[in-house]
Amino acid sequence: MPTRQRGPRVRPLTVYLLKDTVRTARSAIEDPDGLQSFSLRVGQHEATLFIKPSRVAPPQWLDFFEGYGDFSDLFLRNASSSAVLVLPVANRWFAVTFGHGRHLLAQGSWEPNFGLKATLNTIDPDKIRSIDRKSFDAITRHTREEAGRAGSIGQFGLNVEEDLLRAVVGTPEDETLGRRLSGMDALTTTISTTLGELPGLFERYLEQWRKESYRERYPWVDHIGEIRDRRQGRYLDEQLVQGLITGELQHAWLAVPAPLNWSEVGGFRYSASQSAETYDDIHLQTFLGTFQDPTKLSPDALRRRPVFSLDPDGLQPREKWSVYQCLYAELRQDDGVFLLTGGRWYQVERRFARRIDHEIAQLRATDYELPPWERQSEREYNEAVARRDIAVALMDGKNIRHGGGASQVEFCDLLIEGRTLLHVKRYGGADVLSHLFAQGVISATLFLQDQEFRRKVREKLEPAYRLSIPDTRPQAERYEIGFAILSRSAGSLTLPFFSRVNLRNAARTLEGLGYRVTLTKVAATRGVA
Repeated sequence: MPTRQRGPRVRPLTVYLLKDTVRTARSAIEDPDGLQSFSLRVGQHEATLFIKPSRVAPPQWLDFFEGYGDFSDLFLRNASSSAVLVLPVANRWFAVTFGHGRHLLAQGSWEPNFGLKATLNTIDPDKIRSIDRKSFDAITRHTREEAGRAGSIGQFGLNVEEDLLRAVVGTPEDETLGRRLSGMDALTTTISTTLGELPGLFERYLEQWRKESYRERYPWVDHIGEIRDRRQGRYLDEQLVQGLITGELQHAWLAVPAPLNWSEVGGFRYSASQSAETYDDIHLQTFLGTFQDPTKLSPDALRRRPVFSLDPDGLQPREKWSVYQCLYAELRQDDGVFLLTGGRWYQVERRFARRIDHEIAQLRATDYELPPWERQSEREYNEAVARRDIAVALMDGKNIRHGGGASQVEFCDLLIEGRTLLHVKRYGGADVLSHLFAQGVISATLFLQDQEFRRKVREKLEPAYRLSIPDTRPQAERYEIGFAILSRSAGSLTLPFFSRVNLRNAARTLEGLGYRVTLTKVAATRGVA
């Protein structure tokens, strides 16, 4: 009886495409002298295998049982191993990592998004099994979603302008490229192959990466990308600091990165010392003023220096962030627009950035004349507006329980002349402002579509204002959804980029329902640049 020939073993491979600046195998490795290296002949190619010797040690959980028994005879051991195969193919270098081998690669040596683009160009668009995404709505979230069965990317509910696609898993249209592909920076494939077949396989992956077909299916993929290359991040940090020192950086400011109850904030300090000066808000000018010699400013200083919010008495710290976390900046260079927000750098396609800016510029300010901001709390400002005009109903803090559980909705902060639902927020970071815009969409949608919600709104209003809330479905075109931002800064209102994206999408939703949408800056009586 003839012996059945078995094919190559099916195995997972993690593949990095190295940047074209990598000229030798050693230059792709962080510390080549600390590793064992072996030259291999793979087909017609001279490859190098780098191996980090295994470290054998008892498992960390074993000390939990210390004193309760002697387990030495069992010889319980864990071994960690790492290896990288570096291989030249088609005038480029590839790296295949094994175990913890990715930590052996030199930072910044690989092409970002190689795996994502090669995967998107290769997989069947209707056979996607999983996606990783980062959202930039009211709460920045990292999520992985897996489908019970394969489907298109649209079935995962991806918001193509508020979500950053970080990774995708799917089935290739050509299964000789792998049974399954997944990609972010690295391309991970499950495939039946041998070492000698890798050069030909990598040539095909390189061809897939170079294709532009993913832009036809997924034109939004290149809109926003997170900078994960540490070298590029350090370069951007240096450019940022240089711009701060020279004063040439136009779009940079400090903002509290998380929602605060401002009525319970007694000020801010850039030091843990109680003798340090206290400020009523954080500003780039006041922070830079803490440096006697501005040239001492550095990326490390931005990460080390703290920002404390203080209790109502201005004595004890309540919250703490680094200055770097509070810093928002936009750098515009030849290859794109770079944003620092929440302590991370992002690159935004220029055309996408211009389109967002253009649409935000079309939003008018509210026709109602709002008084200047006296730098009091949001609640105090809203109360002052309501006191000065009988046509204004105060709704700030009158949250409505709706939708079950502990869910609460704020209808608006000020109901003006029964037709303008004004939402007021003190200027803050992207998360703070994005929460404001999301609040406006939720409230306006319920107001239009939910009779029970309208009934609850009337119950929160003083009797003189209840007639402005109809029992039947209102005509949206008769109402304005307004957003008012209290700001100390001079000049026109400039929002963080991701807040501009959220506002543009919120405005589209509200205008699609029939509302008029406005955006108003409320300047302080004593503006600070």
